[in-house]
Amino acid sequence: MNIQVKIKKILKGNKPIKAYADVVIEDSFAIHGVGVVENEKGRYMSLPTRSWKTANGEEVTRPVWHPITSSARKELQEALFSAYEQKISENK
Repeated sequence: MNIQVKIKKILKGNKPIKAYADVVIEDSFAIHGVGVVENEKGRYMSLPTRSWKTANGEEVTRPVWHPITSSARKELQEALFSAYEQKISENK
């Protein structure tokens, strides 16, 4: 799968969110606002979400976009982390 990742913003400080990126898949789909998150459990990818309230007032949050297969998720995550590491090393 052809995945292009552009790190748009590196965040400073002790917060878990470390960066935001835009991702283009197969020159056909764009995902804006993909996050790189690091905490005590490790590093993971945060995909854009949408929140709303149900009729009984419960707040629901769901991903706007997500990979269907674990292999697609792994490939996307590896591309994201690789771009993040490259951007970090460029900024040093």
